[in-house]
Amino acid sequence: MEDAPQTKRRRTDTDIDPETKPEAEMPPTRSTEYWFDDGNIILQVESTQFRIFRGILSLHSSVFRDMFTIPLPKDEPTVDGCPVVVLSGDTAEDWVLFLGVMFPKYHAGERATVLLLQALFRLSRKYDFALFRKECVRRLKQEFPSFTEDSDDDLSGWKLLDPENQDMYLPLISLAREVGLPSMLPFGYCSVISLYDGPAMEKVLDPSDLSVHPTDRLACLLGYAKLLKLQSTTILEWLNLDDGSPDLPATDCETPDACCAAVRKIASNPDPGEICVLKDWNADWNNKMCSCCEERAKSVYAGGREDCWAQLPDVFGLPDWDELQSLDFE
Repeated sequence: MEDAPQTKRRRTDTDIDPETKPEAEMPPTRSTEYWFDDGNIILQVESTQFRIFRGILSLHSSVFRDMFTIPLPKDEPTVDGCPVVVLSGDTAEDWVLFLGVMFPKYHAGERATVLLLQALFRLSRKYDFALFRKECVRRLKQEFPSFTEDSDDDLSGWKLLDPENQDMYLPLISLAREVGLPSMLPFGYCSVISLYDGPAMEKVLDPSDLSVHPTDRLACLLGYAKLLKLQSTTILEWLNLDDGSPDLPATDCETPDACCAAVRKIASNPDPGEICVLKDWNADWNNKMCSCCEERAKSVYAGGREDCWAQLPDVFGLPDWDELQSLDFE
C-alpha cells in the first residue's frame, strides 16, 4: 500500500541514563487527552503514548486491521497489559489532531483548521483511513471549487475552514499538490493573487521564501498579469467606453450622457490591480446609472466572470477543467 507505515514494537531500554538519551529515546509520556483506561492498544508516536481501541482503529483503517491479524509474540513487552505499536515517521501533534476527529470533542459544524486538514490527510493516506480522507477531500473541494453553477455567487471567503489568516491559501495549495488534487489549483492561485497586497502575495513575491514551491510562484506571477488583461475584456468590459464598448449605454437608455459619465467615474475609481473573478457585483456601483444600464452592466459582469472562470486553468498554465478533474487522485 502507498505510504505503508513503518511500525515496530516498543523496546525497553534501562541501560541508558534518561538524562543523556536523545529526544527520540526519552522515556515515553502518556497523552493527557487520549489515554483511555479501558483501551486495549497503545500507539507510541515520538515520545507520546496514546491508549485507544483496536476495534475502532480496525473499523476505519485497513492498515491497522491487517496489522492486528498478526499474533503477538508471547514475550512481547506491554504497558498496563496493552501491546505497544511504535509509529515511525509520524508526529505526536498530527495524531492529537487526528484523534480529536476520531473521538470528537467539537460540534460537527465547527470549522477545521489547515493544520487539522494536513494531519488528517497525512495519516488517512498513510494508514488508509478512507472515510476521513474522503471528508478531507470534500472540505478542500468545497473551499477550492473546480466549477460553479451560479457565477453570480461571491466565491471569496471560507465555507468549512477556519480562516486563521490570509496566508492559508499557500499551505492549502501545497497540500493539494501533495495529495494529488490538481483541480484545486486554479481557484487556489486565483485566491492568492486576489490578495496581491496581503501576506500570501508577499510570500509569492519573495524569491527567498523557500516555503513557496517554484511552480506555484511562477503560476501566480504570470497568471496575475494574464488575468488582469483577461478581465478587462470580459468582466469589466462595460467600463471601456473610450474603446468603443458595445455594451453601454443600453439601447433603451433615456439618459445616455449621464450614464456614460457615471461609468467613466466608476472606471476611474477601481483599483487597477484588483482581481474580480471571485467577487460578486460591487454594491457601490448600484444606482450610479439608470436601471437599464445597470442591468446591462451586471449582465456583462456576470457573463465575464463565467468566461474568466472557464479560462482560469489556462491563465495559470494548467490543463482545462475536465482534464484537471480527471487527474485528481480522489
